[in-house]
Amino acid sequence: MKAGPPDTRPLSRRRRALFTAGLILIPILVLAGLETGLRLFRYGGDTSLFVPTPDADSPYYGVNRSVGRRYFRLTSFNPSPRKDLFLREKPGNGFRVFVLGESSAAGFPYGNNVTFPRILNRRLADAFPERRVEVVNTAMTAVTSYTLLDFMDEILAQEPDALVVYAGHNEFYGALGAASMESLGRNGDFVRAWLKLRRFRTFVLVRDAVGLVQRAAASGRRSARSGGGDAMETEMSRIADDRPIPLGSPVYESAKRNFRRNLGDILRMASDAGVPVFIGDLVSNVRDQAPFISVPSGGLPAAGDVFRGARGLEAAGRFDAARAAYVRAKDLDGLRFRATEEFNAVIREEAARAGATLVEVKAAFESASPNGLVGFSLMHEHLHPNIDGYFRMADAFFNAMLDRGAPGGRAGRALRPSSWYRSRWGFTALDSASAALLVHHLRGGWPFRETGPNTVLESFRPLSAADSIALDILRTGASTLEQGHMRLGEAFLKAGRTEEAFAEYKALVYTVPNLDLFYEPALKILLDSGQYGRGLEFVEEGLRFNESAFMWKWAGQLRLALGNTAGGIAACEKALALSPGDGQVVYNLSRAYYNAGRIGDGDRMTARFRGLGPNPARVAELEAARKAAALRIK
Repeated sequence: MKAGPPDTRPLSRRRRALFTAGLILIPILVLAGLETGLRLFRYGGDTSLFVPTPDADSPYYGVNRSVGRRYFRLTSFNPSPRKDLFLREKPGNGFRVFVLGESSAAGFPYGNNVTFPRILNRRLADAFPERRVEVVNTAMTAVTSYTLLDFMDEILAQEPDALVVYAGHNEFYGALGAASMESLGRNGDFVRAWLKLRRFRTFVLVRDAVGLVQRAAASGRRSARSGGGDAMETEMSRIADDRPIPLGSPVYESAKRNFRRNLGDILRMASDAGVPVFIGDLVSNVRDQAPFISVPSGGLPAAGDVFRGARGLEAAGRFDAARAAYVRAKDLDGLRFRATEEFNAVIREEAARAGATLVEVKAAFESASPNGLVGFSLMHEHLHPNIDGYFRMADAFFNAMLDRGAPGGRAGRALRPSSWYRSRWGFTALDSASAALLVHHLRGGWPFRETGPNTVLESFRPLSAADSIALDILRTGASTLEQGHMRLGEAFLKAGRTEEAFAEYKALVYTVPNLDLFYEPALKILLDSGQYGRGLEFVEEGLRFNESAFMWKWAGQLRLALGNTAGGIAACEKALALSPGDGQVVYNLSRAYYNAGRIGDGDRMTARFRGLGPNPARVAELEAARKAAALRIK
């Protein structure tokens, strides 16, 4: 049977509409199905800024350890945010500050116990004891203002009372920067669109597929720089393209333009939300870090020549002129790891436009440096402060916040100077050894050395247990600085060196002050040696950050032991509300009620203690305490 001639009649209007709709809907449905499937299987992982920490049931949020994967697609680098926690439910007396920034704000080369936000947190909490102060550090290594802008919606959703910003050094070589290995080009609109599309898992899938090819090319460029594969290559070397960027060049101007726009939008969003911003201008090592690349360009002098001229002016005692020359040499450096004064001008102009508070960090460093020339006295290398520098930085922000009336009202107690905190801070020789080794490693690679693999760790010879632990952490990555403090603390305890053991645990408390984990071994050392007064001071300081049942329990027990019955009862009642089944708290409250002459409360608490299980010896003690109380009343 022959087939008839094909139907050549034109489609009806209805069929044509259905056919057109199908052409449009089918790819949309396919993409929607793919997106749904990728979300169900959690492709790309959770890169939310804040997640429950340390587990899903925790009352705290922390900065997501995987959030850096948003911005790094061509390198294996995933910068670790700091271990700062804040309550998922903001308390009524809360004063919540979020810090935005890069590696200096993150506290490189120190651990979480030595960052300027951590210092700022303790100073504010000490000055305003009636407020629950939370300073949350979202800063990460090797990010740019694009990252800060990308964080803003999630930060504002957490009801901040203030923002602290210290950023601008990374605009060329940080992730998405104009001259970064992770660059998306100079067009700011394109980068912003990319960041918005990244929220779709389908886009992440395509990004990852394209990144496989791009990663191979980027790896080839890095290998050429290091003279072959370098397992110990620094992140500074991995992320940066090494081409010179002359002052005023198109790449330079595009980075400055995008920084201005991003910073302006960050400040505008904060202003629209009614959140005050404290933004610092930028400081770097101008005296003791010579320019990395010195090439005359566009009629400008070579950076090296200007630097040598600054040396001569300093030698002649012309310190103001020397400072200006050192700063000019830094600005002319063709390798842009240090922000120029034009970027500081952008910060000042945008802060003034938005009504933000400018914090003069640079002036604070100059005033504390010999002859006003910022160098190794406050810096480790080209721009990261040493511990004294971080205390200076915290001091600048703290004073600026007080000047503007934050957290609100007058300080609740006499203010202590920065030096008081510096002399009592929770850090040890391990923190110093780790920081020194990280800096030593950094300076062993590009751009401090032009070519060749980084071999400084192979030649490093440890001189102490702290050196050995720091070397093992950096070389193998098998343990963390926190675990190193634990190892040293246990070793000191076994050797009977209790004060040194306490110092290690105190450093851990300053690292994560919101959890019981590290308070317990530190407190045990004080109690075992009969230092009840010191133990109470330690616990009550910790209560400003960690109002757990454990902390209130020990505050209560130590107050009772030191004769403060009313204060002990108040603290034990708070502990019992948080942990109703804690027999030790119930017993202590029973005795305290009897000692205070509150026989009815004591009887009710004794009955509760009996209900927790048989304990005849303890019950007999409570009965004796009741009889003594009754005799006193008669």
